[in-house]
Amino acid sequence: MITRMFMVWFALVLGGLAAHATDKGGAAGSVLSLDDCRAIWNLAAGRSDLGRDQAQPYVPDFAAVDVNGDGKITNAEFRAGCETGLVHKARRAD
Repeated sequence: MITRMFMVWFALVLGGLAAHATDKGGAAGSVLSLDDCRAIWNLAAGRSDLGRDQAQPYVPDFAAVDVNGDGKITNAEFRAGCETGLVHKARRAD
């Protein structure tokens, strides 16, 4: 449990540093605003953790966001992913 908390904390710290180094857009690889991150979480997961299928439209690299490797993305992991540019707004169908 402590290791997981440290990993999430570490990801949040790195996310804060990345936020200063990138723009605040919605494109893949850019840092999402907290409001955009919350909106995407509520749309994709609501009150539960995200599985791989639920995360797919928003998280191209599931393993990078699932920092503890348990096969699901928690809200804390998702927020850290938003802050590091690993989560993006769903792409429109062409």
